[in-house]
Parts: sequence; C-alpha cells; structure tokens
Amino acid sequence: MSVERTIQERLIYFEGLRKEAEGIQERIQEIQTIKSELDKTIESLEFFEKVESVDALLNLGGGVFAYADVRDNKKVLVDVGAGVIIEKEVKEAIEILKNKKEEMEKTEQKLRELLNQIASQMMKIQEELEELMKKAKEKKE
Repeated sequence: MSVERTIQERLIYFEGLRKEAEGIQERIQEIQTIKSELDKTIESLEFFEKVESVDALLNLGGGVFAYADVRDNKKVLVDVGAGVIIEKEVKEAIEILKNKKEEMEKTEQKLRELLNQIASQMMKIQEELEELMKKAKEKKE
C-alpha cells in the first residue's frame, strides 16, 4: 500500500474519532444539565418536606402560570421511568432522585474514560501521520 493511501486512511479514521469525541462531549454536557436539574429538584423537595403548606406557581403551559396552594405536601408523584408515575413520600422521592443522580455520575465517568481513550488514539494517529508525512516527503525528494 502506498504511503499516500495510508495517510488518507489514517486521516479518515482520525476524523471518525473526532466526531465520536464530539458526540461524547455533547452527551456529557447533557448529563451535567440533568444532574443540575436533579440537584434543584432535590433542594426543592427538601424545602417542601419542612413546611406545612406551600404557595406555588403551577405551569399551565404556553408561558402561563397560576398560583396554587399545596396543602398535602407529604406525598408527591414521581416518574420512575417508562412513563410510569407513582405516588411516593417526599423522603422516598428524594432518595429516588439521589439514586438517579448517582447513576448519571457513573455514566458521566464512563463517558469521560471513553473520551480519554479516544484522545489517546487520536494522539497516536497524529504521531503516525507525522511519520508518514516525513516518509512521503523523503520519497518525493
């Protein structure tokens, strides 16, 4: 196989790795956003648990809100996945959200490890390309 052909193949492989790395970085950002939302929700539930009743804004959609008086704040409805919503005590809901956040952190860590592996591969390919370019240049001279 010619040096030029090898260079071309390595460049295509490098570009594929770059795109994969970008996708992983986007997923990490999504996870960080979800974790932030979970933190805010946990904080709200912890406050919710301490008070007798709560005046709240109810989102009706389309940027329209209504005031609501929440008197029964001992239980909440929790989405446990696959569109299933169940009633839980506030403490249980907090634990469910903390567990979700833990899972998100584990996934984020795995993605970061994968990103590091891809970065290592990209560095290796870059070094190979430099060597191949030298060979191609020497061949032309």
